[in-house]
Amino acid sequence: MLHQQPFNVLRAAYRAGSLSPVAVTTSALDHAEQVDGKLNAFALIDRDRAIGLAHQSERRWRDGSPLGLLDGMPMTIKEFAAVQGWPTRRGSVVTSDVPASSSAVFADRLLHAGAVLLGKTRAPEFNWKGVTDSPGYGITRNPLDPALTPGGSSGGCSAVVAAGVVRASIGSDAGGSVRIPAAFTGTVGLKPTFGRIPLAPPPSAFFNVVNAGPIAASVRELAEVMHVVSGPAPGDWTSVGLKDVDFNAIPNAADLRVGLLQADRWKNSDAVVLQGMSEFERLLTGGGFKAQKADFDVEEASRVGAFFYKMGCRAAVSFVPEDRRAELDPALLKFVQTLPPLTADLIVEMQQKRDFLAGQLHQLFDDVDVLVLPTMPILPFEAGRNTPAGSEVDDWMSWNPFTPAFNLAQTPALSYPLWPQGASMPMGVQFVAARGRDDLVLALAEWLEQRRPVRLMSS
Repeated sequence: MLHQQPFNVLRAAYRAGSLSPVAVTTSALDHAEQVDGKLNAFALIDRDRAIGLAHQSERRWRDGSPLGLLDGMPMTIKEFAAVQGWPTRRGSVVTSDVPASSSAVFADRLLHAGAVLLGKTRAPEFNWKGVTDSPGYGITRNPLDPALTPGGSSGGCSAVVAAGVVRASIGSDAGGSVRIPAAFTGTVGLKPTFGRIPLAPPPSAFFNVVNAGPIAASVRELAEVMHVVSGPAPGDWTSVGLKDVDFNAIPNAADLRVGLLQADRWKNSDAVVLQGMSEFERLLTGGGFKAQKADFDVEEASRVGAFFYKMGCRAAVSFVPEDRRAELDPALLKFVQTLPPLTADLIVEMQQKRDFLAGQLHQLFDDVDVLVLPTMPILPFEAGRNTPAGSEVDDWMSWNPFTPAFNLAQTPALSYPLWPQGASMPMGVQFVAARGRDDLVLALAEWLEQRRPVRLMSS
């Protein structure tokens, strides 16, 4: 299909006049409608707007004045984000269907860069869990196997990238919600350094764990999206003063000091995950890296991260009028009720734990540049469930011990897919670097991609 070609190939064709953004967008829209009937990946498809944007891009390319690397590239955005003219339902029937009057900072940046937004992708209600379904809008499914979940909460984003509808989509990640679906669908997902992509107004109730982040078909395309959407904005003070990163110049990975998290921290993972980590370690050795063992209590850090995440979810529920809460996902109501009574002393105690654990992690980066561990200890499970069959508890955080830690510490964390030999599904390898060093996780991911390219569906 025309739209499934990489961004660099499309740019060359646009420049040569052998392909039009209108033809590519039409192809992507047709595919989107076909896929949505099978996967329920879209909250909204706006054909008229997308074709209009594609015509504008076509004129710019014809005139030799494209706006940048993303001009004419079909993309999607998770439904949590405001886009002028589209409603922001956030996966819930209790929210307003009135079109937004303005766009989120990153959505506005994409539009000003010429990206062609096809529509919005599905998410669970208020992004509350690591799978994608909701009472009002049904179950989103995994393109690799529609019986399975694509993960969440950015499951719609990962589904449309894995299915080949778009090469990149923007999601959000407050406890793994970009990295989980990337691992479950065989795509690349980045939770950048906190503040790297501005959120205005900031979601204060989540205590600075929420990030926007891309899911993409390749490391290079992910970096090109980051080049456009990252950078300070006055509406988000946490975006100001970060170390600059040139996303158009990913550094060479050859000199990276790689630290492998002690295997005892993830030894109970699925056999496919263990095999993937073993194969990655062999690739490192064969590539000349002298990886060292590194230790960090990632599960404790994730438990603390989950506390702040649940506080945000509880706040989201509290904003819903009491007479409409019966319409919410019953599991969401149960999830927030597991929080203990919130007191000033408890919040201070948890913040002290956060400071201690984030400090420990960053001390580790005195000795290594990139920490490596699995993204998830499990593979995708049955769609429509919050936990795998046979789970003793119904809390989705129980199967997610490796991602919230890095929301807590505000570090960049990237999930790259590996298909271990003989495996029917991929696993995710997670790369983590110090706050501000997004370039380092991209460097190692690009090195790995050269040896194990991303495998996507071709139709």
